Amino acid sequence: MLTNKVAFITGAAQGIGRQIAVDMAREGAKVIIGDILPKAGETVEFIKQKGGEAAFIPLDITKFDDVQNAVKQIIDSYGKLDILVPNASIVAHNNLLDISPEEWSRVIAINLTGTFYTLKAVLPHMVAQGAGKIIIISSGSAATGSGGGAHYAASKAGQNALVRNLARDFGPKGITANAIAPRVIQTEMLDALYPQGSPARESVINRIPVRRVGLPEDISELCVFLASDKASYINGQIILVDGGRTYAS
Repeated sequence: MLTNKVAFITGAAQGIGRQIAVDMAREGAKVIIGDILPKAGETVEFIKQKGGEAAFIPLDITKFDDVQNAVKQIIDSYGKLDILVPNASIVAHNNLLDISPEEWSRVIAINLTGTFYTLKAVLPHMVAQGAGKIIIISSGSAATGSGGGAHYAASKAGQNALVRNLARDFGPKGITANAIAPRVIQTEMLDALYPQGSPARESVINRIPVRRVGLPEDISELCVFLASDKASYINGQIILVDGGRTYAS
């Protein structure tokens, strides 16, 4: 489905980003992971063991020079960049009155400004190609304000606004932009917040109509589809993947 496509995925050392990288490589994409965590190298090795093609470029998403240099390396190595998945983000759960200015700035810097930096570095190349797929990993928290702190929800709502702006401004140039908005996905972060078997976790599951947490594959398989030519008429959408929780509660 993605044979010979070049995909740049940020924050793919673990969790949802890792699964997106693995599944895109399985579908034939040449995957480049940009991450601050050295653990991303393990994702690359796993992909290679499965017969896929992948590379790791260490970068700090909050530094524009890092992002620009990473994109330059991709273009120099592959000559193009077909798919961008801005996935790198952090979550925090403080009440607004408990959020320090430093914590606010850090969440916005990684989740929203980091997304902006990545888009700004990649878009000129996609415009020159006359084609590109952008899939931002947002959150259902942007719709409800819950499931994270005010700064987290605000950063994700900002990502959604970027998607709508991109769809309008760059659709005529052959580039589509969409967002996937997950909630309660089985990752290391979820286990830390709601340990398996705990009453808190059961309470969360009972608020999800399908009565289970989501899997990274629930997000990655949709991401692969949106990155493919089969999704060429889907543009500017914020797609909730939450088992029905957001609008059932």
